[in-house]
Amino acid sequence: MKKIIIMLALSLFVATAAFAAEGKVVSVADGKAIVEMGSDVKLKKGAGVKLNGKIGKVTAVEGTKITIKADNAADLKAGDTVKVDKAAVSMQGC
Repeated sequence: MKKIIIMLALSLFVATAAFAAEGKVVSVADGKAIVEMGSDVKLKKGAGVKLNGKIGKVTAVEGTKITIKADNAADLKAGDTVKVDKAAVSMQGC
């Protein structure tokens, strides 16, 4: 029984582990930041993300570059290193 509970707990942890990566800002304009992520971009257009801890949304993916619309994009400069995380999906119910 212990083994089943441990396996269940580990599988839940693995399923909820968030994608997190660092990238470099290529450019910033109109509240959007273009970030060079490297070869392991696993985000799709429309995905919710956090850009340095602030909520944003992926508006475009082109090769290894992603465009993120976020409130804090205006505070960034080209060449800055940023952290991009998948945003947690909030559960809504009755």
